[in-house]
Amino acid sequence: MLHLRIRKIVSAVAAAAILLPLAGSWLVPNASAEPAEVSTGNPYYTKVSAPVIKPLWSFPTATVKDPQAKQAVTALAENGTVFALQKNYRLTALKAATGKKLWEYGNGLAPLFTYSSGNIYGLTQKGALYAVNQNGKKLWSADLALPNASSIQRIGETVYVTQGIYLAAVDAASGKLKWKVNENSSYYGTDSLADSDGVVLRTYIGESVISLSSLVAYDAQTGKKLWEQYRHYMPLAIKDGLLYSEKNLAMLDEDPVNRKIHISVISLKTGQIKGERLYRWTVKADPDIGFRSGGAYGSSFLDGNNLYVFRGETFARYDFWNYTADGKPEQVWQQSILESEYPLGKVLQQRMLYFNYSDQTFAALKLANGQVMRLSPGENPTVQFDIFSSTIYTGQSDGLLHAYDLVSYKPLFTVNAGSRDFASTLKTGNILIVRNSGKLLGIKLPASIQ
Repeated sequence: MLHLRIRKIVSAVAAAAILLPLAGSWLVPNASAEPAEVSTGNPYYTKVSAPVIKPLWSFPTATVKDPQAKQAVTALAENGTVFALQKNYRLTALKAATGKKLWEYGNGLAPLFTYSSGNIYGLTQKGALYAVNQNGKKLWSADLALPNASSIQRIGETVYVTQGIYLAAVDAASGKLKWKVNENSSYYGTDSLADSDGVVLRTYIGESVISLSSLVAYDAQTGKKLWEQYRHYMPLAIKDGLLYSEKNLAMLDEDPVNRKIHISVISLKTGQIKGERLYRWTVKADPDIGFRSGGAYGSSFLDGNNLYVFRGETFARYDFWNYTADGKPEQVWQQSILESEYPLGKVLQQRMLYFNYSDQTFAALKLANGQVMRLSPGENPTVQFDIFSSTIYTGQSDGLLHAYDLVSYKPLFTVNAGSRDFASTLKTGNILIVRNSGKLLGIKLPASIQ
C-alpha cells in the first residue's frame, strides 16, 4: 500500500510539472506573452444585403492582359445581340437573352471594334479595317497599315481610325480610303474627334516639358490641314459656323484669387478667333495650397443649354447661349466634396456626379438642395464602376458585382462573378453583360430596373 501511495504522489507531481507551464500568468507570475506594439481592429464594415442573381449563361472571350491597353474591346452589346472576340480571335455574335451563338467571322482579329448603324467595324492584327453587317456578312476590308490603332469611330458616312499621330478616314459604305495623315512627331494624338460641316477636328498633346493640347482641323474630303489652335480643347459646342473651345491657361494666368474659364469663339472653317467668353469668380487664397486648376478647381462642361463651371468651393450654372460679358450665373451651389472627388462632367437624375479616385467610390450632389450623397464602398474596394439609366453597377475586388439605385442608393442585387478582373459592363434591353476575367456573364435584370 505504501508503494502504491508513493507512485500516486510521484504521478501527480509529474502531471503538475507538465501542466504548470501551460497555465495562465496567475499561476506562473514569471511567464508572460510578448505584447504587440499596436493592436487594433474594426469589426464594422458595409455589408451589402441584396438578392443574389445567377447568370443565365457564360461565354469565354479573348483575354487582354493589360486592362489599360489601347486595344481592349472584347465585347459589345447592341439591339439584343452581343458581339464578342473569341479566344481564337474570331468575331462571334451571341443572342443576349440566351448566349446562343449566331455566327462567326474572320481570323486574326484585334480586340478593337465598334458598332454603328447596324454594322461592326473592326481592326485586324495586321492593321486592316474590316466591316461586317449584323448578320456576319463581310462588307469590305481596307488595309490601313495601322496595327496599333487605338480607336475606330463612325461619324456620319465616314469611319475614322486613330493611331498616335496618324488619322485615317474611310468611306463607311464602300471601304475606300479617303485619306490618311500624320502630324508632327512631337505630338501625341488623342482619340477625341468631331466632324461638322466638312471639317474634322482632333486634339493632340505636345510631348514636351509642358504637355498642352492643340486643336487641329482637317478638310473632311481631302485630309488637308486647315488650321491649328494651340492650348485649346475639343469644342464644347459647334453652331452656325463657330466652335466654342476652352483655352488652357497654364502658365499664362495662374492668379490664385481671381479665377476664370476662358472660352474662345473660333471660325470652324478658318480657325480665326472671333471672340472670347470669360466666366469669372474669386476664391480665398490659401498659401499652403497655392494655385490649382482642372477638375473641381477650374473646369467646365456643357449639358444642353447649361454651362457648368467648377470653381473650387462652389460650382455654377450659366445659360450658355445667352452670354453677357462678366454675366452672373443663374445658379450657384456649394461644392461640398472631398479633396479626392473629381467631377464626371455629367448630370443624371438632377444630380451632379463625382468619382473618388482615392477609394473608387461615388458621390452625387443634388441640384435641388445641394445635398451630397455618397455610395458606401461595399465590403471591398471597387474595381469597375458603371451607370446605366438610374442604376449603378460596382464590381468589387472580391469578385462581387453589386447593383444600386442611383436615387436611393438601395442595393438591388448581387452577382458573384468569381474574379476581381472586371472590365466595363454592357447592357442591351433587359440583359446585363458582366465582363469578368476573360468571360461574359449574361444577367437578366429584374423587371423593376429594366
